Amino acid sequence: MRRSGISSAPRRRHAAGGARAALARRARHVSRRALRAGAAAVTGFAGLVAWTLMTGPAAHGAEDTPCMLPRTDVHHSEGIDSWPGGYAHPVGDVNALMVFLSFPDSVPQLTPREIEADHFPATSTFYDNASYGQFRLHVHPVDRWLQMPRASTAYRINRDWDDGDRSMYLRDAISTADPSVDFHGYDVVYLVADPDAPGVDSDATKVVNLAQPMNVDGTALRRLVTVFENHPPDRNVLAHETGHVFDLPDLYYRPPVGSNADWDTHVGDWDLMGSQFGLAPDPFAWHKWKLGWLRDDQVGCIARTGITYHDLSPDETPGGTKLLVVRTGTDSVLAVEARSTAGNDATACRQGVLLYRVRSDKESGDGPIDVIDGHPGTSACQGTSVYPPLADAPLGVGETYTVPDGSTQVTVMGRGTGGTWTVRVTEALPHSPTAPGLRG
Repeated sequence: MRRSGISSAPRRRHAAGGARAALARRARHVSRRALRAGAAAVTGFAGLVAWTLMTGPAAHGAEDTPCMLPRTDVHHSEGIDSWPGGYAHPVGDVNALMVFLSFPDSVPQLTPREIEADHFPATSTFYDNASYGQFRLHVHPVDRWLQMPRASTAYRINRDWDDGDRSMYLRDAISTADPSVDFHGYDVVYLVADPDAPGVDSDATKVVNLAQPMNVDGTALRRLVTVFENHPPDRNVLAHETGHVFDLPDLYYRPPVGSNADWDTHVGDWDLMGSQFGLAPDPFAWHKWKLGWLRDDQVGCIARTGITYHDLSPDETPGGTKLLVVRTGTDSVLAVEARSTAGNDATACRQGVLLYRVRSDKESGDGPIDVIDGHPGTSACQGTSVYPPLADAPLGVGETYTVPDGSTQVTVMGRGTGGTWTVRVTEALPHSPTAPGLRG
């Protein structure tokens, strides 16, 4: 599979999101309804399963090239040859419901409006920037606290929540909200707990995926975002969790209990699915392709041996070629993109051409993406970067990276006045493995 020509990538497209039908009832103008039968309401919780805690030779179609990784059975697979059933498409107008939950053992010190302001419009703005205006997330908050039937401490909330306690919390949350909140028409549901309640643990914020969807108000709830954040919350935390709702995986590494190993060795500051604290949280171009935010002609597939030249437009700005892809295995590719200090990445430590490996057979949290360190002997932005060894990972003008088997070499030839980066890609037959090289 040695390749050199690039192909723009005609492929399956997500259903474009034109404006959706107006919601029958908004969260602020809810009608009182009889409580649904309790047994029917909780059936879906019995099967709780998992947490989510694309200028060279002639182009040809992506279906005929090795660009697209196949979707595998692992949780949140990085495969992009199909869209997973049961996940909403983050294209067009998407409506989110935000429900605020209090507890009998604590009087809320904050108003729902104050909690909403912790997360919005920041979360919507993040995705508007990341998608080049193609994904518009609209939040519809309930304007009052709804009290749960049990004390906050009764649920034993924590990061590694017991299934029984978690199911009880979710069952109570939906039963509490259902009499006065209409869930119909929402693709995202945020269940936000009072941050000052004694039993609330901010480390427990996660997305819960249901093995069997729960039908409420004619809407099949397949996943719920449980929010237990402090006030103010961690930066970009809700944007991170919302990414899981649209099938993006965790890119961080979770060390074993008792280990002092670093969580951010796979991607460092790059992409908020690694760390919401990262200096460059804009999603990888691979993720933008996966989510349908890149046009077919913005992804190039390196298809044959030889030398080709490409102009890469920064990931953070609209237009231009965003991603180059080289197939490296049955379930793996080498991805190449340009990064700048614009938009969501205004605080990025370094600009340049970023390389990373993608695996579609590794599940969320198991390292499906690994950033390649273009400067393995140095670190940068000590004190602000979540993982300084990768903060200066992008290649600069005149620098080259060669993969260990010698089959692919990427050289940054120059940077244009408009912000584009010119890249030379050399594809050859692989030879015996050697250490990856950086030449300046």
